[in-house]
Amino acid sequence: MAVRNESAFDALMGSFTHIDGHIVDEHTDPWVLWHTTDLYAWWHSFEDQCQTPLGRKLMNAFADQEEYLLNRNATLSTGWFSKKRRQQEAIQRRWSTYGWGQFDVSKNSASTLLFAPIAAGLALATTEGVNGQRNKVEWTQLNQRLIQFDFSPSDTRLPPAPHPPKMPWTSPFDHGLQPPYVFSELLHNGTELSLEGEVVCMLPLGAFTRLFHTCRAYPNALAQEHQNSWQTPGLQAGDRSVLLMVVSSMSGLLDRGERPIYLENHGSWNPLIEHYLIQFGWGAPTSIEPMDSEHGVRFFLSPTATFPFLVGWLVAMWERGHGIPSKFRLEKEGENWVLEIDSRHAYN
Repeated sequence: MAVRNESAFDALMGSFTHIDGHIVDEHTDPWVLWHTTDLYAWWHSFEDQCQTPLGRKLMNAFADQEEYLLNRNATLSTGWFSKKRRQQEAIQRRWSTYGWGQFDVSKNSASTLLFAPIAAGLALATTEGVNGQRNKVEWTQLNQRLIQFDFSPSDTRLPPAPHPPKMPWTSPFDHGLQPPYVFSELLHNGTELSLEGEVVCMLPLGAFTRLFHTCRAYPNALAQEHQNSWQTPGLQAGDRSVLLMVVSSMSGLLDRGERPIYLENHGSWNPLIEHYLIQFGWGAPTSIEPMDSEHGVRFFLSPTATFPFLVGWLVAMWERGHGIPSKFRLEKEGENWVLEIDSRHAYN
């Protein structure tokens, strides 16, 4: 059984607070606690919704976000005395704190259960920060845990990665006061985190925002029935396309898992949202109310970086709980959003 590594666990507890169902760092940027098996399932489903291979896009999104965070926190600025040793220690503290595993800069290898493109993006940003120059990266998955990287110098001259782009559903957070209560249930073996026997990791939402911003340019592969049933008046075509890709991929995530979702009545929603969403940082509706139809439900949502995932979770949970295909209407009202979900076969 894993034991708690107090140093890494204390660093984790001191890095995040919980507010309105979100996990935010000291700069109020949101993060999510992912099960690694969920991450694999979600990614394969998300990439299936796009007509373009996205592995490199995912890698670049995490490289840009990690570069941004390393620069903002001055993680690699350790002075000149024993600089390489101090940098490796800082890198290992960072990877251990978030449950990413281990990255050895000198050996260009990582021992991790992270999805390889994500690990490659994190490693690329770190290596560029240590060496002070742009690189290209290739990687080889040697076994379930070991990834070998091949870095080569690049002539590309790029400015430092900026803040994640603003999407039409994002707005800034306030600071929370308390650490996420789910953290008290985590076990830390020194390099990895686990929850109830499953490996989990902390990942920044900014990387996914960067990915989604890029994916607006690509056509999706959703069936026409979904395109017609999932209405998003007011969203531009690219934003709508990537939002529907996320919604559909969250259904794919739930379909591949064994989460019990029971929706006996309107009151069933709050405990499900608390159990599956809030504690992991996915956010939560500000309020929920029934509609006039048998299965219809209306959610009121605040704009956040987790917004497309939250919409996807709610739609997927509705479909899983009722066992029927959904139709929904998502529309902005003032500064907030209203999501109405009902049966695809319900009469207007």
